[in-house]
Amino acid sequence: MAALLDMLGEEGKRDLIKLAGISVTLLFAVGVQIIFFSQGLEAYPQAYLSLFYIPMILASYYMPKYGPFQALLIGTIPFVVAYGLYSPGIEYAIYLLVWLILFVIIGWMIAYLVINSEKTREKLQEASQELKENKDLLDTALWGAGLGVWEHDYRDGSDTVDARWRSLIGYGPKDDLPSDVFSAHVHPEFQQQYQNLERQLRGGELDNGKLELKLHRKSGEEMWARIYMTVNRDQDGQVIRLVGVLEDITSSIVQQMAVVSANEKLNILSSITRHDILNEITAAQGYLGLLDLDGYILPDTKSYDYLKKVNDSIDNIVRQMEFTRLYQDIGAKAPEWHNIPDKIKKMAVRPEFQSLDVKVDCPVEVLADPLFMNVFYNLLENTVRHGGDARTVKVTYGHGQAEGVIVYQDDGVGIPDSAKERIFERGYGKGTGYGLFVIKEILDLTDIKIKEVGVEGKGARFEIAVPLANIRRL
Repeated sequence: MAALLDMLGEEGKRDLIKLAGISVTLLFAVGVQIIFFSQGLEAYPQAYLSLFYIPMILASYYMPKYGPFQALLIGTIPFVVAYGLYSPGIEYAIYLLVWLILFVIIGWMIAYLVINSEKTREKLQEASQELKENKDLLDTALWGAGLGVWEHDYRDGSDTVDARWRSLIGYGPKDDLPSDVFSAHVHPEFQQQYQNLERQLRGGELDNGKLELKLHRKSGEEMWARIYMTVNRDQDGQVIRLVGVLEDITSSIVQQMAVVSANEKLNILSSITRHDILNEITAAQGYLGLLDLDGYILPDTKSYDYLKKVNDSIDNIVRQMEFTRLYQDIGAKAPEWHNIPDKIKKMAVRPEFQSLDVKVDCPVEVLADPLFMNVFYNLLENTVRHGGDARTVKVTYGHGQAEGVIVYQDDGVGIPDSAKERIFERGYGKGTGYGLFVIKEILDLTDIKIKEVGVEGKGARFEIAVPLANIRRL
């Protein structure tokens, strides 16, 4: 017997126990039926018939695939016992037949429910396994990328962090965490920016946000980090959780600072060189002017034409030197916040723009290169120089799904379709041809895009698309 059980294995033993349970309950029901019949048919036949439900339920539950067949097989046993040992009559046969039909239906329903619950359980197990695998894959990817994850639950104020986050901030696996775990490590200099971003996320102004800021580790050591944040909401739209991803960018910032330092030294050298060259050019222009004043060169002569060409070439050199002065400053300093309406209104009252009526409906600040406002100066200058009879300029703001759009529009002659892309190329157009090229270079530093979408004859229209993380409302 022991050898047979060993051959069956664990699953076989369980099946044997189930079969034994069904058999014992069935034999018990048959025995009770025989006892009732021995005392007379009128002695509560339903009492023993109800006992047959026990083996039927067990069989339908443990072997649901054969549920209806098992119910029919078990349900015929009372017939066999009753009419094999006794002759109860036709009325009792009808009673048993009705009972058998209900018995089979109940057995089929139990088997159906068991089968479906088993399928549901298998699907849930598969989904659970898939979720676990996806979570493991995500954890591996985050760990490999050096990213730490934290969560803040607004309902109970609890915080959750993963192992990488602990490692980046300097906590051991069992170290206690401070309350509001991320905000507690934000450097005071950046607390306001962090709180503004969190407020925008909770208020629905942003779906997700990105920010570079300075933190301090548990030890007090400072680090630079880039964070990505979003919020989860319940069915009523209430914010329930803040989820953030942390990336250590200290080494990148150190490298950037080294590059900035090197650029500053190069800029100083360029500035000195440019200053010396301009001094020499000024001297050359002075001597050329003296030649003209002293009458050594007469008008309408080849010498006079040559002198004019030399002067024109010197003027071009001066303009190019001015361009190098402006271009060398692009990206030399960290981005800063620009109050758009305030700065444009101050710019609009300058003498060179007195002919324009500048209207501003743009209540935002933009985080961009310190030279960012040169964009609007150049656009205003282009309107005055190339806009024909342009008299009105409007600067407005619109909110998109992933970006804010600042629109600059005038009522001038506009720009031909064939030139809309070329106007941002270096050297294109009248004058030096550097204005719009420099604008694009300034904007590219902070992922800001510009395009011209106006209609020729109805004015120029420039759309400046700014990432939402670089915008805050006044």
